[in-house]
Amino acid sequence: MGALILRDKGRYTIHVLDCEKEKQAIIDKNAVVIGLYNESEIIKKYITADEIKENGYVVKVMDNPENTDLKLVLITANTEAALFYGAVDFADDYFALAAPKHGGLLLVDNVFLEKLPDYYISAAPAIKTRSVFTWGNPINDYRNYIDNMARLKLNQLIIWNDFVPLNADDIVDYAHSYGIQVIWGFAWGWSRQCVTTDLNNLDALTESVLKTYNENYKNLKGDGIYFQSFTETWEGKTDIDGKSIAEVVVGFVNNIAGKILAEKPDLSIQFGLHAMSVKDKLEFIAKTDSRVEIMWEDCGTFPYHYDPEIKDQKAYSDTLEFTDKILELRNKGKVSMLVKGFMTLDWVGDNFVHQAGPYILGDAKSSIIEHDKQILTPIWRRFQAGWLENGKYAYNVINHIHKNRQDATIGMAGQFAGGMWFPEALCAQMLFEADKPYEEILKKVLNRRSVDIV
Repeated sequence: MGALILRDKGRYTIHVLDCEKEKQAIIDKNAVVIGLYNESEIIKKYITADEIKENGYVVKVMDNPENTDLKLVLITANTEAALFYGAVDFADDYFALAAPKHGGLLLVDNVFLEKLPDYYISAAPAIKTRSVFTWGNPINDYRNYIDNMARLKLNQLIIWNDFVPLNADDIVDYAHSYGIQVIWGFAWGWSRQCVTTDLNNLDALTESVLKTYNENYKNLKGDGIYFQSFTETWEGKTDIDGKSIAEVVVGFVNNIAGKILAEKPDLSIQFGLHAMSVKDKLEFIAKTDSRVEIMWEDCGTFPYHYDPEIKDQKAYSDTLEFTDKILELRNKGKVSMLVKGFMTLDWVGDNFVHQAGPYILGDAKSSIIEHDKQILTPIWRRFQAGWLENGKYAYNVINHIHKNRQDATIGMAGQFAGGMWFPEALCAQMLFEADKPYEEILKKVLNRRSVDIV
């Protein structure tokens, strides 16, 4: 946490900044005191325990009691993950406010040449689990990817792979250092054209899924498994060979999940469900094992659609109505919703290649990382324009879910490698502050120097 602040303070000063363990004499000078609440006597003097919300943090900038010409910055929380969020708040949001404005200039490099303005925030995540779904292929630098996730206050990473990465344990350890869960994703009968699945031979598929789980995932480090089955039908078909996808998939999923949970009852299992093939047959989906978390996607127009566009107000109203149906359907089970509008993978062309075998995930050389960032920038510019125009619609859905199902998980689906792009930063802040006004969220994200605005 201290390192994050020191790095960002380095943007504003050419001086070497002292970093030392807490001691009482520290209040005799300008100081930033950061630490867990129960470990800091200085913080306890100026912040009460009840100011810290559950899973939250407090940042307070005040006059130094020993010398009002100086300032004292206090950053605290009850957990390491929340404490990091407090450091991020100070580095990303406070510095943006503290930069002195002179005429038409914002003197961002002069923050510490003038007296810091007072500041106070006690914040906690509105959405408890804020996840990212991604494919393992395009992650060029898993450490940077996870660093960025943590800085966006996201706390769950779902990685889809055709084969388990050889460095899977290292990835989990690094994510856990930030309090981020890792969920490993693999197919339970999913393919790019699920209508080719043979629903008359599910015994063989069941055996294959259980074999894959037992051999590759059962003893793997991580916090759960995610799967997609045969519900993604490109033309919205609801049947395969005359059999109802909704009816058959629930029996299939419950059978496999039941066998896995019989051995590992505490395992988190997430069912990536495409609404396109089951939306009119929810009575069957309601029978999904309540221990299995359904992660809904393709639930209508934006924010569930790949493009951040709203072309039809009725379609948007229908999307909100369907969202309510999902929330009501799973009132006795875990429910997740997947926001899209960040898709940078070339599914149609020849630029996407499935993994051919086990591989090292996210350890590419710098030239590849820079190359990929350059070729992705144009599409991020387009998505940025879409989110600036239609972000309020995504916020309305997220806010609606928060008000009606505060235990719901909301995830973001996309390929976020190469930076902290504005659309993902905006959406991530919506998840953290779903109970705050949209305009306040938008302004905060636009002011961040860490965010890639193209």
